[in-house]
Amino acid sequence: MSISDRKKEENKALKAKIMSAAVRVLAEQGYARLSMRKIASLIDYSPTTIYRFFRNKEDLLVHLAMQVFADLSAEVEKVKAAHPNDPLVLLKSLLAAYAAFCLDRPDMFRLFNEISSFEMEEGILYETLGTVRRPVYQSWREAIQQSIDAGKIETKDETRVFLFLWDSLHGYIEHRVKYPRLRRKPLEKDTEEFLELVFQGIEADKASR
Repeated sequence: MSISDRKKEENKALKAKIMSAAVRVLAEQGYARLSMRKIASLIDYSPTTIYRFFRNKEDLLVHLAMQVFADLSAEVEKVKAAHPNDPLVLLKSLLAAYAAFCLDRPDMFRLFNEISSFEMEEGILYETLGTVRRPVYQSWREAIQQSIDAGKIETKDETRVFLFLWDSLHGYIEHRVKYPRLRRKPLEKDTEEFLELVFQGIEADKASR
């Protein structure tokens, strides 16, 4: 490895270390109390080192958000590739994967809940986090509409179904993050049973029972 390549790898590792420390500060103290000085002291570097990579804490937040969005998008693509034929199975798998993703990153989930805002425009839900604004949950909504078209979901209002699932799943995730000592089944099985109960109210063959 050349000196230049080694330097790039070192910078990449240091940047990841800075972002990890930032998440820790955010989780413990919140966004309002985040500072470059606190991050620097946590990793035994000077604040000047932090500013080599990020202009300010808003810039750091943007980088954190983009990394999380990229990781989640990659997970979504894996799920879609594994379930190309049945939209309802795909939808349930997307929700289960999202829950696992968030619960694997409880600090980021708390942060996003604290400082994210959402708004609907022309039927598309947008999330704003710092200076990043992007459409979100499009894969869910596509799977919902395809399930409705296939006659697998009783309610024909795609937005209503989406909001019901979004509210339900976020409540489930939030409680698992907030109350980790409550006795529950292992995550995969617990999430599966939770979604089974939720879908009893919207699946065409179950809602009519």
